[in-house]
Amino acid sequence: MSNALSRDVFTPWHAEPWAWFIVGIMMFSVSWGTFEVYLAFHNADSVVVDDYYKNGKAINADLTRDQNAQQQTIGATLVIDDLTGEVHVFLTSVSEDHPTQLKLSLLSPVFSSKDKVITLNRSISGDYIGQLQEQATGDYYVQLETFDQLIPEVGYESGWRISNKSTVIPGVSIKLGY
Repeated sequence: MSNALSRDVFTPWHAEPWAWFIVGIMMFSVSWGTFEVYLAFHNADSVVVDDYYKNGKAINADLTRDQNAQQQTIGATLVIDDLTGEVHVFLTSVSEDHPTQLKLSLLSPVFSSKDKVITLNRSISGDYIGQLQEQATGDYYVQLETFDQLIPEVGYESGWRISNKSTVIPGVSIKLGY
């Protein structure tokens, strides 16, 4: 009689439902973790462009052009025509020496595929004009800068850059600078 009782009390582990419940949680955790690692590697975020250069083993932001813009009190008003996509930039500064071309970057904080870079040419009236190929609406980091070369280990020697985070709406002006 005692032999029959001992057979009923002890069952193999694989016959217990709680054992399979715990194993199921572990298997689900490993599967979900593997899926998350896959997503992290295949859907990596793009970084919004900034002026970085390598100095030794440190990465530093080169703020020389931002400081130059502040010293010259450079400001700009940007207007995008809602029908044609034409971009007009009206520049104000203490200096009267303005470059013949400027680079306008509309950088999406979320999708790098929505980034737009436009070359603006100076017109006879003194403002700058460029053309958008596609309509730009929504939140963007707007950067207006001169065409200067980044020198490795040194940074920028001249030029300026003004930027702002703005909601771009065609026909509505955007203020940049100081």
